[in-house]
Formats: sequence, C-alpha cells, structure tokens
Amino acid sequence: MTKFSTSLTVNASQDAVWKILSDVARWHEWTPTVTKVEVLNIPKLKLGNRYKVFQPKLQPVVWTITELNSANFTWESKSPGMHMVAEHIVKSVNANQSEVTLTFAFNGWLGNLIGKMYGKMTEEYIQTEAQSLKKRVETS
Repeated sequence: MTKFSTSLTVNASQDAVWKILSDVARWHEWTPTVTKVEVLNIPKLKLGNRYKVFQPKLQPVVWTITELNSANFTWESKSPGMHMVAEHIVKSVNANQSEVTLTFAFNGWLGNLIGKMYGKMTEEYIQTEAQSLKKRVETS
C-alpha cells in the first residue's frame, strides 16, 4: 500500500467546513485539482452513491461512498489490480476551529506501482485540496 496524508487547521466551525467538503458536486468551484464532478446518483452524500471525478493530468475515476459519518466520509474506486481509498475527515478543535485530514491510499499490485509513479502529484493534489478548502471556508 502506498499512502499519502495531510492535515491542517481551518479557522471555522466543523459544520462550516463539512458543508463545503461534503458538497462534492461543487469541488471544481474551489479546488484546481478537480475540473468536474459528474453525480451518478444524487448530489447529497449517501452510502453507495457514486461520483465520476475529473482531474487535470488524470483519467476520470468513479468513486463510491463506502463510509459516511457526521463529519467524515470515505470513498473508494476499484479496477483490476488497483484499489484506491480516499478519506475526508473534519474534527472540531473548538467552536471556531476545525482540523481537516485528507488521506489517499493506493492498494493492489498495480496500485502500488501507480502510487509510486504518481506519488509526488498525489501528495501535491491532496495538499492543494486541503489548502483550497481552507481558503474557501475562511473567505465564505
């Protein structure tokens, strides 16, 4: 398994951060790492819902929500030899601050190879997404 993770503090409540993060259909509006999201079920996060995510320099990927709680979700994408898992976690620090953690893992024999090949870009993307989320929430 090849895994990448980043965390940062956002100067906003957990609810304010979650409102932006959980609206995946609109991610292209605030992060340059996503150009488009096609909602394949309904926009609101729900277990089993699927979303086709388009990103610069990458092939589109269909993600399925596999875990969902009040302020975090996990989605996964599977193809022969590869299983990708992305976690999105928002924790309250206090009434006006939250900690966001984004994690991305490549699993499987092909996933490990792709993870090594695209590791630098993956790390840059999740850091950009976290920083873009912070900027979007704090300026809203």
